[in-house]
Amino acid sequence: MEIREVTSLPEGLAAQAKALYERSFPKEELNDFEQMMQALGGGEMRGRPRLIIAVEGDKLLGLSFFKYYPKAELGYLWYIAVDESTRGSGIGTKLYRATLDALVQAARESGGRIKGLIFEVERLDAEAHPIIGDPIRRVKFYERLGARLILGYDYWQTPIPPHGPVPLQLMFHPLDLPASECTSHALALIITDFLHSAQDTPVTVDPKGLKLACVDAATR
Repeated sequence: MEIREVTSLPEGLAAQAKALYERSFPKEELNDFEQMMQALGGGEMRGRPRLIIAVEGDKLLGLSFFKYYPKAELGYLWYIAVDESTRGSGIGTKLYRATLDALVQAARESGGRIKGLIFEVERLDAEAHPIIGDPIRRVKFYERLGARLILGYDYWQTPIPPHGPVPLQLMFHPLDLPASECTSHALALIITDFLHSAQDTPVTVDPKGLKLACVDAATR
């Protein structure tokens, strides 16, 4: 099994990647796959999304779409998915860690830093799905790897036409910004910068009540 970053995919792997992507997330959370792939090869490295894949021979086992925002000093995990037949084998962990490594390297190469990785997950009261998975297990997976739920913020994903906004939760994996320094004001700035950079939503987030969850605090 090989983990590698790519800027394009041959036809066979591209078809597998699209199928895995489209069955791994609810339709209302899906961006256009072809447009995402086209964006991989466009512009400067630090200004475009990136893709890491896990493959064995000609079979795609998993993928991770992500992006580094140097001005916000944040990484954004756009999508990560593992083929259902290989879940539980450690591929998701390897993809996630490879994503973190790539983001840290991108920050160092740009002469900047990366506060951490931010991403969306389904809310804990969402129903489990036989393919998409169980939201509680998903959060526990990310917690084991070092990410934490951001508590106190009512997050809704920006609408992806023809669908409306989707109620989700944000998680944050501290990197250059230690968890001990993730105060309510620091988290408010992180969310504000994320919304502005990744979602093109110019809002200022109120720090009141914001905090990182303790490990398993929200999933016991």
